[in-house]
Parts: sequence; structure tokens; C-alpha cells
Amino acid sequence: MEPVPGLSVRVFDTGWMEITRPDSADRLLCDEMGTAMWIALCQESWRLGDAVASLSRTWEADPWSIRDQMCDWIADLTDAGVLQH
Repeated sequence: MEPVPGLSVRVFDTGWMEITRPDSADRLLCDEMGTAMWIALCQESWRLGDAVASLSRTWEADPWSIRDQMCDWIADLTDAGVLQH
């Protein structure tokens, strides 16, 4: 998985993130959790398992729970045309 080319990503002081595609005026807003997942994926070269491990350490949370949440979120981003496989 990877972001589609040409995305514009902006993180606000609130921790929320805005993603826009070059071929659409629509924007996708992510809360603080979505922003953290995006950053973890970027830092881990879009390797889901590594991003999950990183977040589970940071949040001191169950990695399987984080993985499930990330998979759902990734599916939503894929459906929105933001991520591609």
C-alpha cells in the first residue's frame, strides 16, 4: 500500500489532518488517531506491521487491537481513493 501520487497532506495544530487528492475538490479529515497512524506508516515506509508495532509501544496498547483499527482505517482511505495497493 502507498498513497496515490499528488496528495496534499496538511496537519493542523489540533492534531487533525487534511488530505486532498489532486483530481478532486473533496477533502478528507482525520482525527488525531488517524494522523498518528498516517505518520507511523510514513515513518515505517508503509509497512503495516512495523507501524503497528511502533504505535503499540507508543500507546502501550494491544498490537492486535491497533492492527484491526488500522486495517479498517486503511480500507476507508483506499475506498476514498487516497491509498492504493
